[in-house]
Parts: sequence; structure tokens; C-alpha cells
Amino acid sequence: MRARPAFTLAEVLVAVVLIDVGLLALVAGSAVLVRQTNELRLRTAALRAANNRLQRLGSAPCQATAGSATVAGVREDWTVAPRPDSVGDLRDSVTFQVGPASHSVVLTTRLPC
Repeated sequence: MRARPAFTLAEVLVAVVLIDVGLLALVAGSAVLVRQTNELRLRTAALRAANNRLQRLGSAPCQATAGSATVAGVREDWTVAPRPDSVGDLRDSVTFQVGPASHSVVLTTRLPC
């Protein structure tokens, strides 16, 4: 009788190891994507907050002001500095945490007074 072709134990073990390595790479890649998505979501929220603050400051009378606020671990600092040429320098900085690292978004603009 002829022996049927079959996989040896060594071949099966190598295949299992290769599949495990591939699955671990997929899991690690997914973790990186989740972390980057979270950072991008926080950065977008910081940009939105800074933009809203600059719009509110721009609609107010042009006078020297500064302020800060902290909400849910996100710190926002803003300033309005009038210039002699009837223009106001507006600046807003939003700082947020992503894991152990601190990130900032800074928006500046000039508006007529």
C-alpha cells in the first residue's frame, strides 16, 4: 500500500507559529490605530475649542484681556492684545494629554478693532 501524503508534526508547528506571529502583528497594529484615533479625536476637539474661543473674542470689544480655563483635563489659555494700528492680536492655546505626553494646539489671528 502507498502511504498517503500528510503533514509532519514539525510542519504543523511551524505553521502555527507563523499564524500566531501574524495575529500578534494584527493586534499590535490595531492598538496603534486606536491610540492614533484617540489622539486625532482629542486634537480635533482642541482645534474646535480654540476656534470657538477666537470667534467669541473677535466678536467682543477690542480690549486687552487674558484668561484660562480647565475642563475635563483640557487647559485653554487665551489673550487679546490691541495694537496701535487698530488691530487686535488674538491667541488661544489648548493643551491636552494623550497617555503620558502633553500636546498643544495654538491658534493666532489678527482682527480689526
